[in-house]
Amino acid sequence: MEKNRIIYQDPEFQDPEVADSKERPQLKNKVLNVPYAKKTEYELMDLYFPEKGNGPFPVIMDVHGGGWFYGSRSSERMEPVLNGLGMGYAVASVDYTLSGHGQFPLQVYELKAAIRFLRANAENYNLDAERIVLWGLSAGAHLSMLTALSGDDELVDLSFGNPQYSSKVAAAVALYGPVDLSLGDTRSPDSPEAKLLGTAVHNNMDLAKKADPRSYVKLDGPPLFLQYGNADGIVPLEHGYAIKKALSDAKREQDYFEIVDGAKHADSKFRTKENTDKIFEFINRNSQRRNNIRKGE
Repeated sequence: MEKNRIIYQDPEFQDPEVADSKERPQLKNKVLNVPYAKKTEYELMDLYFPEKGNGPFPVIMDVHGGGWFYGSRSSERMEPVLNGLGMGYAVASVDYTLSGHGQFPLQVYELKAAIRFLRANAENYNLDAERIVLWGLSAGAHLSMLTALSGDDELVDLSFGNPQYSSKVAAAVALYGPVDLSLGDTRSPDSPEAKLLGTAVHNNMDLAKKADPRSYVKLDGPPLFLQYGNADGIVPLEHGYAIKKALSDAKREQDYFEIVDGAKHADSKFRTKENTDKIFEFINRNSQRRNNIRKGE
């Protein structure tokens, strides 16, 4: 594997300034630009609600990708997530502070603040606050794994709001997500990994380990749905094998791991109806897990 590989040097991601977003005027039941915390200007979410059903609705929280340094909650790549609206799920699409404006672990603090916000405001938005599932792609998958696996125990800053509520989730979907940041360019201060950490990975391996989802794997943690492409030159299979081994070593049986044959990074193979149905089968099964809404309950 090439140690000097730069993540996101890919035709799909050549120009971060190109808007990867949609207005979605066809979705009528929505509340946009909802602040979930007050630490930075980026802590906003959009909420979408099913057109049918009385609720309360379980929630899928979408976490966008973009190498931690660009992307937005209105990404076109969340279209498969929105299929959940027809199945009775509300969708919360969340922005977080990009690495040009703040470094890890800020992004995880923010995602957990968003989870607690949803719980604190469940009655206002008619949500089932015990049934929250994360869905992340690429960098968003990395952050989703960290958020799900660390739960209420680690990587939490309750000053971001609603400290009386739990940051736990029922499950997480993580597609082609980085795991071991040392597999990239460890010495460059300009790599996406370095921008996330605020320093070259080589300079702070302890922080890189803290940003590694494997550091938080526990036997009873929430189930993960993991997929990696074996033709991915951006987040290669080494990442998938690394998290798979950690889950296996912990003797977990609740996870789903798959290698998608011939799939490149962000490949359309991940967005087929067949694959989306597979993901929702996992979500439907695991969103039934009940989580404590308030800490200590």
